[in-house]
Amino acid sequence: MKIRARKFDGRCSRHKRYNPAVDGPGAIRGACPRCSLLFEIWEASLRLNKLIRGFNPNHDDLERPMEKAPAVDPRQMSLIGD
Repeated sequence: MKIRARKFDGRCSRHKRYNPAVDGPGAIRGACPRCSLLFEIWEASLRLNKLIRGFNPNHDDLERPMEKAPAVDPRQMSLIGD
């Protein structure tokens, strides 16, 4: 199952500098619905990460799997031949 492959770059059109991770819910001005929704999305992502780590504590999604480089570059032509 693939869940966290989606990147979300949301921003309030009225309060462009609002960052829920840094500012928190207290920085939402005038009960702005878009800023409130952005904060809820951020909270939900934290809960999802906590649930995934609870299911598999050894899961590390920050490390990307390394692909082994081929011994010989397939794009390089051989002058000697096989």
